[in-house]
Amino acid sequence: MYIHRCRFVDYTPHTVTSLAFSHNSVSDSCPHGLRLAVGRADGSIEVWNPRGRHTNWLKEHVIPGCRGRSVEGLVWCSDEGHSRLFSIGGSTYLTEWDVAKSAPLQNHDCNAGVIWSLAANQSQNKIAVGCEDGSVVIIDISGGPGVMEHERILQRQQSRVLSLCWNKDDMIIGGCADGRIRCWDIKGQLLQTLRVDKSKTESTLVWSLYMVANGSQLVSGDSTGSVKFWDMKHFVLQQSFNVHEADVLTLTGDMSGTTVFSAGVDRKIFQFQLVDKGKKSHKWINSSNRLLHGNDVRAMASYESRNLDLLVSGGVERVVAVNTLRNFQNSMVLKLPLNANNLIINDEHRLLVMWQDQTVKIWRFLDNQQKILVAKLTLSDPESISQVAISKNGRYLVVARLSIVRIYELIETDADKLQVVKVPAAKLEDIGAKKVRILDSLGLILLVTHSNECLSVRFNVDDDDDVSEFDEAQDVVEYDVENACELLDASQDSRLVACAGYNGKISVLDLGSGEARVLVRLNEVPTALRFTSNDTLLVATMEHKLYEFNLDGELHTEWSKKNSENMPQPFLSLPGQPYGVFETPDRFWVYGASWIAFFDAKTQLPQKQAKGRKRPRSKPNGVNGSVNDSTEKEVSDKTFWFTNKYKNLLLVDRLSDDELVVVERPVEEMPSPPAFKLVKYNI
Repeated sequence: MYIHRCRFVDYTPHTVTSLAFSHNSVSDSCPHGLRLAVGRADGSIEVWNPRGRHTNWLKEHVIPGCRGRSVEGLVWCSDEGHSRLFSIGGSTYLTEWDVAKSAPLQNHDCNAGVIWSLAANQSQNKIAVGCEDGSVVIIDISGGPGVMEHERILQRQQSRVLSLCWNKDDMIIGGCADGRIRCWDIKGQLLQTLRVDKSKTESTLVWSLYMVANGSQLVSGDSTGSVKFWDMKHFVLQQSFNVHEADVLTLTGDMSGTTVFSAGVDRKIFQFQLVDKGKKSHKWINSSNRLLHGNDVRAMASYESRNLDLLVSGGVERVVAVNTLRNFQNSMVLKLPLNANNLIINDEHRLLVMWQDQTVKIWRFLDNQQKILVAKLTLSDPESISQVAISKNGRYLVVARLSIVRIYELIETDADKLQVVKVPAAKLEDIGAKKVRILDSLGLILLVTHSNECLSVRFNVDDDDDVSEFDEAQDVVEYDVENACELLDASQDSRLVACAGYNGKISVLDLGSGEARVLVRLNEVPTALRFTSNDTLLVATMEHKLYEFNLDGELHTEWSKKNSENMPQPFLSLPGQPYGVFETPDRFWVYGASWIAFFDAKTQLPQKQAKGRKRPRSKPNGVNGSVNDSTEKEVSDKTFWFTNKYKNLLLVDRLSDDELVVVERPVEEMPSPPAFKLVKYNI
């Protein structure tokens, strides 16, 4: 088996700019609805589900971004048990999102300067936004989803409001660009102004504010690297720590009000703890710090419950680090994977297609093992691409966004390049899609909209030498598919389409009859599916189970009946979730963020030994190495094999029966601005 190990794919996720949990910390068990929103510099928002565990994260939604936009702040507000997500970013608008549809629910113009900061009150029925012109605007959101009403503008001042927080529902506190912290009451009157340390060369910027849980103390972080604790009853400074070597950009803490975390440009996360000095006296101490990031830390968020405690952080390094609140210093740190499911393979023409933001790139694998860039398409519209599909004959490319779908023809040139020519299709300009497939043999393009509607239009990709014309007079066909479509694949003859939701329901759509039926309801979360050459369906789950389903007759195939509930322990123990499944002759392959595994499709896995019985000494099923001629021979008689030598896998797929494409994108190889250089002390 020859491996094309590819590191030339230049997919680069954007900077993490903001983080927010959907629920406040509670003393009870973690609610099922807990989510983490991750805002990025391209305007995209990811919604992650921790699923009640520190290491079991599932990326449920991605709201695509837009050129020239950034998410500079996120906040969730609870409305009768439902969480509402709001964002700001480089404009005068506060946006509420329909997360399920990945679309704005409502935009509210605050009629002030560009918004720099936002915060919700304790009752979560009001949001304060801080603006460039010094305004702080209070917006009433008590009317329910999609309702935002202007309430008042607080007593004016002139400096940019960089950070905001509330003291319960009574006081709004703003950190400003003139080195001052201003406190207003709910009626808009300025109550008090606090001053932080002055910089010798420029105004001190109060980048971050955090109200300690009991409301008696305020914590501030500024551009001098200082973390200050303020008494909010008497409006006086209690303690100051000059522990950071550069700007403090973000603060958070625990629900008891005894622990605070600070981070910023110097990459370190500091922990402060409140200790008892006796005689009802308490004092904050700098208890520890950790260097978890390779560049600026832009955002932190924390959540705490009886069975789960989380401290998440992210920034210029692009990855989100997950730590614990209660054991910050010694806990293992999980970094959420960067896989974006934005690559596809065309094996007939040996093409690799990648899309990001508004750009599509196509590479070709040559017979001499070289890889060359043959086409690049950059869209003029600012909206980011949601998905791309390419026809089997390599002639047509369909590019989907949430508001529009476009078709392009790829024409071979003498210079071994592909010329990209737009195919007119006005009807598709009114249809957006989050997922798209080209069903070659049926002459159809299948679309799944952001509302999970399943549609198809006719387009013959196997036409003569002239460009296929799109039939503008045709009616769009809509199919009645029950469940949400997070995973999608079509059979090799294009007549059957499988779609799965994270609720475990897997449906099969017969395009001949136009009818859909539920194939199976799993108690697990499917994360990858693929049709095989035998028209069975491979499904991998979050719990590291691999199933093979028949589409007619008995549900489980013989292989699945013998093996699905008997997965090898090394496979069950692999980190993260499966991102993809596929087959080569007599093998089923599964891959995750840092590992690749295969199963023999013709044999039964060894039965697990009963507890208390010793297993005979033998080589383990896990083989840590690349799959080449030597290791292939070594594992050819094994029923299971895996390797974890790869880093940040974006795609693993077959190029031919004896060739695999493995696309890696290590974080350290991504372009990044210079990181802050920490002072090194000689001891």
